[in-house]
Amino acid sequence: MKTSIKTLITMVFAVITLMVTLPNVKAAEKSTTLLYKIQNFRRIVIKGNVEVMLVQRPTVGVSYADDNTGSAKVTQQGETLRITSPDTEKCKLIIYVNDIYRIEADENAVVKTEAKLTTKFLQIILKGNAFADIDTSSEGLYTEILDKSTLKLKGNTNRHTLVMSKAPNLTIDHFGATQTDIIQVGTGEEIAALVH
Repeated sequence: MKTSIKTLITMVFAVITLMVTLPNVKAAEKSTTLLYKIQNFRRIVIKGNVEVMLVQRPTVGVSYADDNTGSAKVTQQGETLRITSPDTEKCKLIIYVNDIYRIEADENAVVKTEAKLTTKFLQIILKGNAFADIDTSSEGLYTEILDKSTLKLKGNTNRHTLVMSKAPNLTIDHFGATQTDIIQVGTGEEIAALVH
């Protein structure tokens, strides 16, 4: 009798422990579940109604954000990852990157960084109504702000080359560059070189 009561009490405690820890395990699994198995990539091309959060870590991957309501097509060709969505519902993705060198965004694409992206060289090309909020630390940074696109830039670099249309929408918040070269699109000429 004493043995069966002890066994019953042990089983009840085991079930209670599992019930308490199981939801936490599921929540942790959900946040790291990758939707696409992809190879390492260094260039991202985003087009359409897509919002991307870039997270730097050793392993690459793509997953939907918790508040996603849309869908997107993700394809890979070599080192280039392409993400497109013509849907009216915004697709929200989390892209895990390792060593990235180029980010291209077009149409209504939105690109943000979760924390500082550390790279040797980084290129950011924005077209259409694209918006990017990038925090980066690099040796060299090349940015293009074309059409009605917007760039918010944070971080630091040794040399920054800025290519812009006549009325770029650029916000530099806590950003430092040892040297900045500015080129206006259409003339193909360097209009300023700023050395700090």
